[in-house]
Amino acid sequence: MAGLTPLTALRALRVGHGHPPLAAPSSVVSTLESQFRAEPSGSGDDGYRPDDSHVWTPVETAIATIPVGGPVQDIVVSPDGEHVYVARSDSVEVIDGRHRIAGSIPVSGAAKSLVTRAHGNQLFVVDYDGSVSVVDTRDYTAQMLWGGRASATVVSPDGRHLYVAHDQVTEGRAGGAVSVIDTASATTVAIVPVNDVAALAISPDGGRLYAVSCERRTYYQYPAGRLSIIDTVGHAVVETIAVGACPETAAASPDGAHLYITHYDTFSVSAVNLTTGSVAAVGLRDAPLTVAFSPDSSHAYVCNVGSFTVIDTATHEGDDILACDLPRGLQLSPDGKRAYIANLGDGTLSVFDTITNSVPTTVDVPGYPETVAVSPDGEHIYVGDYWSGAVAVISVPTVRNLHADAG
Repeated sequence: MAGLTPLTALRALRVGHGHPPLAAPSSVVSTLESQFRAEPSGSGDDGYRPDDSHVWTPVETAIATIPVGGPVQDIVVSPDGEHVYVARSDSVEVIDGRHRIAGSIPVSGAAKSLVTRAHGNQLFVVDYDGSVSVVDTRDYTAQMLWGGRASATVVSPDGRHLYVAHDQVTEGRAGGAVSVIDTASATTVAIVPVNDVAALAISPDGGRLYAVSCERRTYYQYPAGRLSIIDTVGHAVVETIAVGACPETAAASPDGAHLYITHYDTFSVSAVNLTTGSVAAVGLRDAPLTVAFSPDSSHAYVCNVGSFTVIDTATHEGDDILACDLPRGLQLSPDGKRAYIANLGDGTLSVFDTITNSVPTTVDVPGYPETVAVSPDGEHIYVGDYWSGAVAVISVPTVRNLHADAG
């Protein structure tokens, strides 16, 4: 990875800004209800805090700009759209429907990402050290599901199981495994041996778990990758498929037909046909970071280090659509007609029209945006600023009006 210094430097900066490894909490189950800090509502209906004005700048396209007191790691919206959860280094901030901070949920580690499910009242908090806890959003009580280190995690579609890839020592020999955690009891119900897992993904029906690996201890510069398909009922590997070298992330299509695996080092994506087991290598001009699928699974959208690529899942042909300045956040609208791209480098949000494969408008957002989320009704976009610690709330109709005015 000697020639990939921009992202390497960015990763180093992220680790150096408030993300030291933290020890796992001593208690397996903790009650956060008494610690939930309700914020006063006297800061104004728009959520502004005057004393924080030196670290953020409101923008004309935002209907609210909400300081959260620290770098924004991730944003998710509750299934009913009533609350927005913002991951910070030491807490999860809760924003209500009036775009104000309603409270703060303390977390034991440095929160990296958040996961919700379409049904239920669970908020999964994944820390940078790999530990995972689940918060009941009705009363803000929490359980520690996994307190050790992990290389990858994924939650089942129904929220009943957490899958954790980690190292383990068996009979004096080091190896790897995927542990299956029951989220209701916070107990391990199965362990599946799989070595060197870099990423996990799960099928939409929850029946198959996909573990992507490569040999860490090989002397090759680009060690070969492999995909292990695990039956989530029998808790066993049922198939292994060779994929491209140095796999990093994995995403399953909504129809369950494809798995796309990114290869940062080799500027490529492996498109795995999960029905036939065939693999197509899609070459890119840039290093891929993440993949999102359209709701109908007809296209895959790839956020690269400095660009945006659209891949036709039927032909595996990729088109480089947009040159971006460090695109980091990628989220599709619920109807799949737009993709929103947060550009860290120039402080903008690109609105990509998936029907015309064009960018009708780009809007300014505060600071250095790194994450983006969309409300379930598709009417609001939430953009998180990593450096200054603010969330901009953008009205989708306002963005449409900007496009109409430009036209």
